[in-house]
Amino acid sequence: MGNSYLYGASVQGIQSFIFQTNKLKEIGGGSELVEQICTTKFYKEAKTDKDDANIIMNAAGNIKYIFEDEDKCKAFVRTFPKLVSEFAPGITVSQAVVKLEKGIKLMDAIGELEGKLKTQRSKITNPTELGFMGIERARRTGGLGIIYKDKENRDLSTEEKHKAFEGNSSLYEKFFGKKIKNETIPFDLNEINERDKSWIAVIHADGNGLGMLLQKLAPKLNDLDDNQAKSQFRRFSQAIENATKNALQSAYSELNIKIKDKHPVRPILIGGDDVTIVIRADLALQFTSLFLEKFKQETKKELSFLSTAPLNVIDFNDGLTACAGIVYIKESYPMHYALHLAEELTKKAKKASKAISETHPPASLSFYKVQASFLESLNEIETKTLKAGDINLDFGPYFIDSQNSPKIIDLYEKLQVLEDSKNDDSKGISKLRKWISELYKNKVTADFMMKRMKEINPDFYKKMKLDDAIKDSKSIIYDVLQLKSLDTTWK
Repeated sequence: MGNSYLYGASVQGIQSFIFQTNKLKEIGGGSELVEQICTTKFYKEAKTDKDDANIIMNAAGNIKYIFEDEDKCKAFVRTFPKLVSEFAPGITVSQAVVKLEKGIKLMDAIGELEGKLKTQRSKITNPTELGFMGIERARRTGGLGIIYKDKENRDLSTEEKHKAFEGNSSLYEKFFGKKIKNETIPFDLNEINERDKSWIAVIHADGNGLGMLLQKLAPKLNDLDDNQAKSQFRRFSQAIENATKNALQSAYSELNIKIKDKHPVRPILIGGDDVTIVIRADLALQFTSLFLEKFKQETKKELSFLSTAPLNVIDFNDGLTACAGIVYIKESYPMHYALHLAEELTKKAKKASKAISETHPPASLSFYKVQASFLESLNEIETKTLKAGDINLDFGPYFIDSQNSPKIIDLYEKLQVLEDSKNDDSKGISKLRKWISELYKNKVTADFMMKRMKEINPDFYKKMKLDDAIKDSKSIIYDVLQLKSLDTTWK
């Protein structure tokens, strides 16, 4: 590659920047700003476009680009952090450069670049906004007040988020695969619901096995010449991005939602195999299930080129899988807490999937409905609220395919029984809730209640398969009731 330079940038503080407040305009505006940092702002500052063959990666807060000229690289390193801090106040950028000298392979250079970026991310950066103690602050964010609008003092970051939200919908274009009308974009969290409900869901999803795939790819790419390696790695990055976008579009389309006013969804982050969205609570489980199914199908299609020359990597012919976490919250609940819990639930699902297969983990999801005003760690939640004596009320994570248990279809079957019997005089839902409550107090009494249900409501008991209400000291019933309270159904 001669005297070319591999440049890398990593955007820091994305989550705290986006979820600084609970106002959807500001959440959406923050996500739009982050999206544009890696696209339009990067293209403009680097004097390039999306079709540049030297772009290795530019999504989800990560940029990798090969500069052919040293002076251009130096100029970009000097100016890009300032541009970002002015464009999205509160965001900082870590940068690193590796000189691509003769004999250095691209994948080795990328590995070295990642090491340098990791070092840079650990360094403390100075805040871009400084002010005297007497200067008024924006009450909701604590930042320096610079403008008074809509009966509040706003800081610079909040003002830029509002501008970005009103003028752009690039993430919606990614999500839908096309431009949508601005009047169908929700401007507030309560507009996501459209049905006099206050529950929403935060979904986080992440792909499985990507690191292992890269380990398989690295030696293959290193055997190619520089231009081939660059082209194949870029193709791989785009394939993952396309698979994620196609899976989102297909999953949402399959929900077949009739839009009366606003779309009941707000994409927050779509980059590589990483997804974060806010969606109407009753749609969350089905949408996530569909997305995980589609993700495997789309990666199988998009990554099929890996098994052909010049790479010949056949280990991933069936595609990649993903895991997800869903957190159900009230509109007023702090979004950054919900996102943190969604990420923890995703890790929990990944752990369960990898326990089945380290090389090809199945897709799975985990969920939790927040009903406390203070959110603790997932481990504390499980210990304090999901344990009824010796019975574990957390039955998941749930697997998408039919080869592993517990299956997501198990939930839907029971939800359908509850839906079919909701007008029944047996009031099965009420009896199951009382049974759960009694489990916390006295298991002997709970067992008696279940026997009575079998005698008095044998049809409901049989359809709900309540002989297995407790299996291996775990029960699925609590999860079913939580979902039913959110009107979750399979359409």
